[in-house]
Amino acid sequence: MANYTREISHMMDRMLIKIMSQDKKGFYPSKLIHRLSLLDILLIKTVGESSIIQINAVVKTLELDRNLINISIKKLGRMKLVEKRQGEQDKREKWIELTESGAHIYQAILSAQLSEMEFVLNDITINEEKTVLKFLSKIVQYHTDKYDLNKSSID
Repeated sequence: MANYTREISHMMDRMLIKIMSQDKKGFYPSKLIHRLSLLDILLIKTVGESSIIQINAVVKTLELDRNLINISIKKLGRMKLVEKRQGEQDKREKWIELTESGAHIYQAILSAQLSEMEFVLNDITINEEKTVLKFLSKIVQYHTDKYDLNKSSID
């Protein structure tokens, strides 16, 4: 086992506590005019990356329960950040896209995240960056394998 296991575990716990606290208070309060949860931000980013996306694809991408995603879509719809549409050929298909306000929020989120990444990565070497990336990849792999995330009731 690694020499810094306890310290890494402690910092991961602290990071999770900070994320949960931010989720309750809203992310990037000084940059955004809306109080957004982590799910709201991930949803805006997923839609913003595609410009328009089918809700089934969002569910698959975020690996979350459809009902949870629909609640966030409704909330963002009430905030006038996303619009829901029916498919042109198949009316049963549901699509979402960012509104003009949603696109501005998307850009603000990207800007805030870039500032955060610049702060974190500013004084580390390329090899340290690779190590961080490998570490995070292993965490994702562990949770995907252990909790069978890719085979859940998402499909």
